[in-house]
Amino acid sequence: MDIAILGSGASGTHGLLQILSLLTDRTSSFDDPVRITVIDRDQQFHSGIPYGHRSGRSSLLISAMESFLPDRERGDFISWLEERREEMLAWAADGRTPDSPLAEAMDRDWILRHEDEVRAGRWDDLYLPRRLYGQYLSELVERAVDEARGVAEVDFVHADVNEVISDGHGGARLRERSSDDGVQFELHAHSLLLAIGSPPVRHLAVSDAAVNAGPNTGAAGQPSIDERLGTGLVADIHNPEIEHVVGKIRVRLESLPVEKRTILLIGGNADALEFLLASHRLRQDTGTRLHILSSRGRPHYWHHDRPGEQASTPTLDRLFATAEAGTPLRARDLHAAVRAELAAAMDQGNVNSTIAALITAVSSSLRYMDDFELYSMATDHGVAISDLLRRAGGDSLDFLTDGIADGTITCIPGRFREADVRDGMLFATVDQLPGSTLNSSDDAAGNDARNDPDHGYAVIVNGTGFERVTDTRSPLLRQMLGSGTVRASASRAGLALDERFRAAPGIFVLGPLMAGHHHGSSAYWHIESVARIIGLADAVADSLVTETIAKHPRRQRLLTP
Repeated sequence: MDIAILGSGASGTHGLLQILSLLTDRTSSFDDPVRITVIDRDQQFHSGIPYGHRSGRSSLLISAMESFLPDRERGDFISWLEERREEMLAWAADGRTPDSPLAEAMDRDWILRHEDEVRAGRWDDLYLPRRLYGQYLSELVERAVDEARGVAEVDFVHADVNEVISDGHGGARLRERSSDDGVQFELHAHSLLLAIGSPPVRHLAVSDAAVNAGPNTGAAGQPSIDERLGTGLVADIHNPEIEHVVGKIRVRLESLPVEKRTILLIGGNADALEFLLASHRLRQDTGTRLHILSSRGRPHYWHHDRPGEQASTPTLDRLFATAEAGTPLRARDLHAAVRAELAAAMDQGNVNSTIAALITAVSSSLRYMDDFELYSMATDHGVAISDLLRRAGGDSLDFLTDGIADGTITCIPGRFREADVRDGMLFATVDQLPGSTLNSSDDAAGNDARNDPDHGYAVIVNGTGFERVTDTRSPLLRQMLGSGTVRASASRAGLALDERFRAAPGIFVLGPLMAGHHHGSSAYWHIESVARIIGLADAVADSLVTETIAKHPRRQRLLTP
């Protein structure tokens, strides 16, 4: 192949779309089209975990539509939504499931909750069902592949690639090896776009023979996914898909008396909010109590905006004024200022508006930094700042607030250490952090759940986020790092890249594995949002297409539009 794209989530799909756009914009009257193969281990292309079947119909975008996409792309997506508005409203009105992909992409409950906004076309303020965007991407790809016919030939292949080796000539060999070292799949590409997304979720420590050993469908000596779910341990809410996970949890809960129907959700990231939303109906039906464990109890960003709140950032304003006067801005000073502003906002009750202002300020701060400080942002301080400036909103926060108010949801401060199984229940060991206390909005049940050593849970759910690249269990990343094909970035969250976004000759990277990279006046420490991916796809695709065509003399004339 001329180009292989490994991964067909948001990164791989936007990379493909941009590659096809660049190829069709160049001179196209030639007899030898560019050969492209897109490879993904999942049965569904163009979606990845967030926008396809592994997220449930109830799963929503983690940001409102207004900030989900850049202006032009958002306008196109809204036009696509408008074409389906009447079908949504008809479904809400009569309850008859539509005979179209719409029924696979969303729940009727979401339409009923937001019928007024849908009817009025107020899409920007909505947290949309994720699968809708996956459907939209699939249609974009189908159209782009058709328009590029004659210029590019695109094949889509299912394979679980676990080996990538440089060929010594600026290309790469991709293989899927079986457990007995046989080659199930092999492909040679002159250029590779590595777009596999984030590493797997972090591992939860669980000590019990019933969970950690036994017959399996995976690695030797390890239980199958369903065996783990049967014991109440949810290691990954998307494995195999969230609706399957919730169904297995329902079976377990209904097998227990009501007083034992409890769930411990560990973490406060996007996966935690997604599970909170996906399990809402299940918890209502079964009378289940949900306990949420995160470092300080209820995360500061798990609150709705307060009416009339306004941002106030005096510390950051003074820091920027100094930078405007000519003093280079230091990454550690920016980090300290953000931390101070957030602490003040928590005292003053204007957290959400302040976070929004700080996000904008951090984005514009890079122009005041020299090369060393940009490196510090990419590898250290940028990641820490992003952790402080997380945002949440929409339906999941509505359900969270209601659950805390009626006592069915409790937030517990602490850090999970390990779990063990006793008498058919899961028991968690939790370390308390200095100064951690229950929020005033959390009820006294939190103290019972935290302090009672005999408090067991029917289910423990992992919502702790992704592994670092250097700690990952991903067979592919371990092979690439172990063989020296690629190196980890200094942040340990991504791969080391050159100024053309290459991790190795002929191996380009787009998406979360760009974390820790910086060049020129840019620094990248968190590349998971679709808006950021779209913004980088153009530059990465341009480097890849230019290099790919340059490798073939017969295509040299394509280098000039």
